[in-house]
Amino acid sequence: MLVFWRALSLILLLMPTMILQAAETKAGMEDFRAGVEAFEAGDLNAAKQRFQRAVDAGLRSPSLFYNLGVVCYQLGDYGAAESAFRSLLDGSNGALARYNLGLVALATEESAEARRWFEQASAESAPDKIRALARAQLNKLDGGSPRLARQPSIRGYLGISGGYDSNIAGLPEDTASSEGGVFLEALAAGTYERPVGTRSRLALDAAAYSREHPSDDEYDTQVLQGRLAWSETLAAGERGALVSLVKSWFGSESLETRYGIEGFYRWRECSLPVAPDQCGIALAAATVNGGSGFEAYDGQWYRARVHARKYLGPWRLDGDYSLEINDRRDLQTTSEFISVSPTHHTLEFAGRYRWRPDIVFGTTGSVRHSRYRDAHQLVSGEGESGRRTDNRLEIGLLVEKSLDSRWLARGEWLVRDNRSSLSQYDYQRQTLMFTLEGAF
Repeated sequence: MLVFWRALSLILLLMPTMILQAAETKAGMEDFRAGVEAFEAGDLNAAKQRFQRAVDAGLRSPSLFYNLGVVCYQLGDYGAAESAFRSLLDGSNGALARYNLGLVALATEESAEARRWFEQASAESAPDKIRALARAQLNKLDGGSPRLARQPSIRGYLGISGGYDSNIAGLPEDTASSEGGVFLEALAAGTYERPVGTRSRLALDAAAYSREHPSDDEYDTQVLQGRLAWSETLAAGERGALVSLVKSWFGSESLETRYGIEGFYRWRECSLPVAPDQCGIALAAATVNGGSGFEAYDGQWYRARVHARKYLGPWRLDGDYSLEINDRRDLQTTSEFISVSPTHHTLEFAGRYRWRPDIVFGTTGSVRHSRYRDAHQLVSGEGESGRRTDNRLEIGLLVEKSLDSRWLARGEWLVRDNRSSLSQYDYQRQTLMFTLEGAF
């Protein structure tokens, strides 16, 4: 524990410049000053109470949340310390917050999590003092504390959702319903990670997802996924590879089984326009076996994806471009030929604004252009024949409320509009969803 206090004493040298920031409310500033005085006098409990009262009074300065995090850390209230430091992630003090989150993870003996925070805090874009401290902690994890460096970790996630969907079709690429209904969702995931060297690790994770429609179980969906991944930390970023097995069901019938591989590389610094703080690329491929009645989906699936992230004050901005190619058997009968082999070009954007430490507002958007490999041919029945091309626009809004250091509640509204060259594939969709999720 001595090393934690030494590191903390160094980082506290950065506090004076932060304490001078302006307050949003007079009462909050008075409590903040009283908290600083109590901290300097060594009365940590009183300092914590005063800092928390300043938060409750509406004060939102980064220095307040930093000092609150430090006091909670020293008192051993690591959950509250983590919550306070996380409120600084999206701003100019992000490197400082990441370093301290690494200290919190060390204190709770989560070495893999600590390593990730220290690696982010040691990026070249971080201030020199913080970068030096983070690299010193990484060196200790690599050689100075073998027990922590090689300790495996287990993490879990649980999300439970409910809402209303105006178009509950589970396969919009093949057909779209005009039926709306209430739905329930559940997602559970777990990861076991074990270091296999000073900078490499193996991870085994599993996830189970289910979406149920009480009004019509014909559109119910279930997915099971398992993955084995290897990753390695490098000076400039991280690289890795994984193999995966995914099994899905539509209604009560088996839909697809996918056997896939993926490789990725992530950079901590990116020489790109607008100078993103993080960026990465991933390449993936899979063999797909359709279930009984879904043999048209047999074939291969390929995807290339690039991602970038930028922090601007309280904003976190994410952008993605992906190219997805499907080479499927397609559906062919005596009366029709329907291609299920699209090429998708998708551009996605997400913005998150941290209004308060426990409240985040966000927006999402995507534009997707799809072109199907072969022309549809309908001899009889409703619908048009010809080459199918689609343009899909999606816009969403969300708000998140942190309940504590592990649980949060989220509300989302999503609007999707798909315009196709074949009229039978035009559809609109609105989804309103509320989620409770926790990370363990």
